[in-house]
Amino acid sequence: MRVTIIRDDSVVGVEGVFRQVDLSTLPEGIRAVQWNGGGGHIEYDEGANTTLYDLAAFQPFVDLWNAAMQTSGSPSAGPMKAAALARIDSAYAAEVKSITQDYPLDEVASWPRQEAEARALLTDAKASTPFIDAAASARGIDKAGLINKIIAKAASFTPAHGQLTGKRQKLRDEIIALGDNPTQQQLDAIQW
Repeated sequence: MRVTIIRDDSVVGVEGVFRQVDLSTLPEGIRAVQWNGGGGHIEYDEGANTTLYDLAAFQPFVDLWNAAMQTSGSPSAGPMKAAALARIDSAYAAEVKSITQDYPLDEVASWPRQEAEARALLTDAKASTPFIDAAASARGIDKAGLINKIIAKAASFTPAHGQLTGKRQKLRDEIIALGDNPTQQQLDAIQW
């Protein structure tokens, strides 16, 4: 079962069907939860994503989604708009995943730290680089070689990630600009 929880939109999606759900009890600082049936991740307002190995802690929100199904009639503009926003977010997540698929989530989460340490060392030869020191030692390569690899990876990933992020934000802005009563046809016209 695929589950998406998006705090700012107050929606939960199960298998791509999104419904308005009261997320006031979602722990503070969590922006979104993505679960693909066998694993997933938690996105935070601040800090790196963390891997999610079990959906049990978020089952109450799936239960609220099920309860919303019992009370909902035809879709209203709010849930339709939330579903369109979630569709864009899912497409974005899939694109980002495609450029990071060869790396575990925990390694991807360390990239900003790796790049910060590498750039700090390039400007100050005495900069503290505990992550790079440990990684270079464990990998069996010299520190300079690892720094070159980190900078090269950042140079290729950062623009690609920025382009995808900009596209996501543009499409979300287009959906939001439709106002409070968009038609399904208008929402469906905005595609990744």
